[in-house]
Amino acid sequence: MLGWMRKQTRSWFVYIAFGIIIVVFVFLYGFPQKGQRGEAFVAKVNNQKIARRSYNELYENMLMFSRNLYKRSLTEKEIKQLRQRALDNLVEQALVIQEAARLGLEVSPEEVKREIAHTPLFQSEGVFNREVYLRQLSARRMTPGEYEGAVATEMLTSKLVGALQSTTKLSDKELYERYRLESEKVNLRFLKLEASDFGDKVEVSKEEVGAHYEKTQENYRMPARAKVRYLSFEPKQYRGEVEIKPEEIEDFYRVNEDRFMQEKKIRARHILIEVKKEGGGQAEEVARKKAEDTRKKIEEGEDFSQLAKKLSQDTASAAKGGDLGYFTRGQMVKGFDDVAFSLKPGEVSPVVRTPLGFHLIKVEDIQEGGVEPLEKARGIIEGELREEKAEARAREEASLAIGRIYRSGDMTGYAKEHGLGVQETGFFSKGEPTGEFGINEDFSGAALLLKTGEISPIISLGEKHLILQLVERKEPYVPGLEEVEAKVKKAVRREKAKKAAREEAERLLSELASGTNMDQIAKRERLIPEETGLFTRGTAYIHKIGPSEELLREAFSLTPEKPLPGKIYGIKDDYYLVQLKERVGADREKFQADKEKLRERLLAQKREERVKRWIKSLKEKAAIEIALTI
Repeated sequence: MLGWMRKQTRSWFVYIAFGIIIVVFVFLYGFPQKGQRGEAFVAKVNNQKIARRSYNELYENMLMFSRNLYKRSLTEKEIKQLRQRALDNLVEQALVIQEAARLGLEVSPEEVKREIAHTPLFQSEGVFNREVYLRQLSARRMTPGEYEGAVATEMLTSKLVGALQSTTKLSDKELYERYRLESEKVNLRFLKLEASDFGDKVEVSKEEVGAHYEKTQENYRMPARAKVRYLSFEPKQYRGEVEIKPEEIEDFYRVNEDRFMQEKKIRARHILIEVKKEGGGQAEEVARKKAEDTRKKIEEGEDFSQLAKKLSQDTASAAKGGDLGYFTRGQMVKGFDDVAFSLKPGEVSPVVRTPLGFHLIKVEDIQEGGVEPLEKARGIIEGELREEKAEARAREEASLAIGRIYRSGDMTGYAKEHGLGVQETGFFSKGEPTGEFGINEDFSGAALLLKTGEISPIISLGEKHLILQLVERKEPYVPGLEEVEAKVKKAVRREKAKKAAREEAERLLSELASGTNMDQIAKRERLIPEETGLFTRGTAYIHKIGPSEELLREAFSLTPEKPLPGKIYGIKDDYYLVQLKERVGADREKFQADKEKLRERLLAQKREERVKRWIKSLKEKAAIEIALTI
């Protein structure tokens, strides 16, 4: 579905920047409800209010979308970022729509109708089908007005973005400069001094340990810890109990008919005679004649599959008598595809030329496209409905249980009465394994909010719906020095070792700067000179060194005349002395050969950069009031 939203002037950055993935969210998760007069708002954009309800629904949809995408629960940091993105999307969407209105841009009802009519999801045999359209909307509990409003908003935004991008140009001079910055490479030689090598050379006194503890004791604070018991409700407990009626299967089939559409398939064999690239025109003629001679042998009655085994140069299929199995249009190269789909079962093609060589094709079977019969789809549909009902039943049982347990406060009694097993964890804190759920922020976060004996709301982790009860809680505390002395001593030793490594690295850098050869220093200090290998400015991780934006910038400022930076670089616990080994400039011949492809890619980048700046300028000029704490 994302494919039909894309246009050539757009990119995923544009969708995310403006929040216009709303059409996708509408279709996947339902349409946001209209705000009501007087309801709470999360932001004002030039006096236009953004209702809290709109924010909540977009955030929840984005959260569900992200969980489905990543197949896991999001971390606290990711959730905070997602909340901020939802708010930013709504603010930016409001700004863009306001700007479109100011410029007099609009989308006519006819344009919306055309866009919807060209959406494959609403078509039958390549033509818009209103019955399919209404059925798809009905299945997602949406009205045509709601969906068409979302499409109009997306189209209006796209008009403005498209106009902005279409005026973005890239001169040859700018194109080469961008290419040069992307293509230049450097290779660094370096010596690495590891702090761990200095650990045994430093002394740590009791006074230093005590002083360090006094300054940093909060670093050793033990977090709150919890032990919980819980009940788990999951679909597999109820799959055998749910009933699937025939009419439910039929209704599902009708509503989701597009899912059961099958393309035309053919099963074919082929014989490939390759053309040797180095042979030129002569090799072309030799290969063609061999293919035509093979065609005559087939006409004279020789078996196609046996000839394929002996003669075909497609090693993947030759052993199977040239059998390619079933395939649909578009899976093979175009010339092959066109001929194969024009043949009848048992028919052998003329000689066909493709970039791979010369082919003979024999069609074995044809499966016409169309809607898969209900009887064939019944098993799949029943499985999906059973899973859906079992999931609903698990939620329902969890809801019934929590009402009873809230009133009685007796989780164990409820479990015994209903034949359920109560699980119990050991003690855990935030970020520690919780038992069967591992490190799970949703589980540990809910548990650590409870008081002893208190029952949690229902916690949904994937398919499982849990009810927690806090058994025991250990409050956070700062341990005394005697409890963490070994950790504190280790931290002091590490700090002193890092300092010693840094001082030694700075001393060696002075030697290098005064003209001493790196190899001489390495031999004397028993260090091993290494090289990063060539890397570009776009490198995120410098090979053998690690991530360092500062070193990356410095590396491309070095020259053969000035091969040494003015400082050492500390990354984690190690220090590096670096020296330019090699610098490779941009390849002008390659630039000329790839110029137009580069222009297309770099122009797309420039367009996105322009859109980012434009969004920023709209925000800077707007009166934006944020009433939400993320």
